[in-house]
Amino acid sequence: MYHPMHVPIVLIGVVCLAGCYSPRTLVTPQETVSTTGATPSAAVESELRTLATSWQGTPHLEGGSSRSGIDAPGLVLVIADQIMGISLPHSTARQLGFGEEIPRSSLMPGDIVFFRPTSMPRHVGVYLGSREFVHSWPDDGVSIARLDDPYWNGAYWAARRISGEPVVSTPVTPEERPSRPTRRRVGW
Repeated sequence: MYHPMHVPIVLIGVVCLAGCYSPRTLVTPQETVSTTGATPSAAVESELRTLATSWQGTPHLEGGSSRSGIDAPGLVLVIADQIMGISLPHSTARQLGFGEEIPRSSLMPGDIVFFRPTSMPRHVGVYLGSREFVHSWPDDGVSIARLDDPYWNGAYWAARRISGEPVVSTPVTPEERPSRPTRRRVGW
């Protein structure tokens, strides 16, 4: 039987359910990076190579993210922003928390590749395709290297396909937490 008080109770229930709504649950194909290969990898590879070539020779600068000097995570964030429209943090450790982990055998142009080289704890670059990746290295600045090079093959650690949302929450350490205008810790 209908009672006038039922309408406000139903409306309250609808409003409560609407408060649980998360806009991230509605994703259109244009907002995602395909993990099934639907993105034409040849077009992505071409864009990546054009951008990588334009940055080649830029000197390595710890904490840098400009053409006057850039470090490895800075280069990854610039490429992710310019090619994929995705904002990433300026930290290799935090970039490791984005997207989904993928096996080396499934690499596609645009995937982020991570290394544990002998000279530093972590390193990062962007896979271009054809077993090549672009990165910023202290000795060479921005350059293109091969995954099958013995050094990089031995240092290879992981790869991630970014989607714009961090998969794991990386806690912020006190050094990284901005509390006053001081020099920000970047890279890693």
